[in-house]
Amino acid sequence: MILGWKIILGLSFCTLCRALSVEQVQQKNIEILTEYFNKGWKEFCDAPVDEGVMSLYNGINPSDTTIHVLTINNQSVELPIRALSEIRDFDINPNRKTLLYVNGFYTDESYFSIQAHLHMLQARRRDLNVIVVNFAKDVQQLYYALRHHLTLHGYFISKILSVLVGNGVDPKDITLAGHSVGANAAALGASIYTTEHMHSYSTFSIIDQLIAIDPCSYICDSHDIFVRRNVSSRVVVIHGEGNLFGVREPLGTIDIYPNGIGFYPKRRMQPGCESWVCSHMYPFLLFMESLVERVPITAVKCESWMQFKDGQCNYTDTIDIGINYPVTAKGLYFCITQAQPPFTLKEDGLEYRSRNSILK
Repeated sequence: MILGWKIILGLSFCTLCRALSVEQVQQKNIEILTEYFNKGWKEFCDAPVDEGVMSLYNGINPSDTTIHVLTINNQSVELPIRALSEIRDFDINPNRKTLLYVNGFYTDESYFSIQAHLHMLQARRRDLNVIVVNFAKDVQQLYYALRHHLTLHGYFISKILSVLVGNGVDPKDITLAGHSVGANAAALGASIYTTEHMHSYSTFSIIDQLIAIDPCSYICDSHDIFVRRNVSSRVVVIHGEGNLFGVREPLGTIDIYPNGIGFYPKRRMQPGCESWVCSHMYPFLLFMESLVERVPITAVKCESWMQFKDGQCNYTDTIDIGINYPVTAKGLYFCITQAQPPFTLKEDGLEYRSRNSILK
């Protein structure tokens, strides 16, 4: 039924095609996707684009997904997803912890510089095996990932996990992380990996942890967003927006709500943000600041945002945003952060501040 609707819409759109060249129609497609993207995932999924024309262009197929690895000389190499078995030939040391990061979000705002942050992460954290999977290099690739290819991307992630484990990396040393749609694909990949291998190894272990950074709240034509507590030994959700893009409800072993945004249904943005996209990107920037700059962004366990505001928290139970969490940490955690980098307020971020004081 959905396919039929898209065909009918495409035929209607092609009334315009008679007057416009293919290139002009494609340019219109990109403009429509960009416009609808800013309205949130549901509107983005239903964007009235001409998929027939879009299919004529490179970059929308699952095979266009790329993997980014490092050589022993610290050179970044981009591989096509079909070469996933070749990652064992690069600087992957089983004695190090492994971070498999899935990028599933795109913005053309240079301030956020997703690719630049990921490149710095690989270059500076040489104590980790850092592998980046990217299926959102532009807005149309993100559209096809969300509308058509998410299950395949989850499958790709599961295969990369299999290659890593098959080459000596302990599942207990693997952290899967992803932002936005990447968080959902990472969760699905961990789930597929567990299902495929739980009876294959005599001493099977599920993946150590999933860090889901403001997971996508709406997947086209699906009621399942895939992020749940049992996909890995620990699931950490770092919330950010909770309105058009991210989820509100606690989904993990640990749920972190910077500035309380998303915990209540009140429509508010993160400090310094003037758009929902910015608020959705904000926890990604916190995560990168923690990992790249190694700056602690500390959160405290609390039963609710109101209790945090009233100072009624368990101040003996704190965690730092990143990839290392105490085994005893469970529940809801809150913190205050700043509008501009450095975002951390360190220990001062454990005490509530008014919104005006944050923005000063």
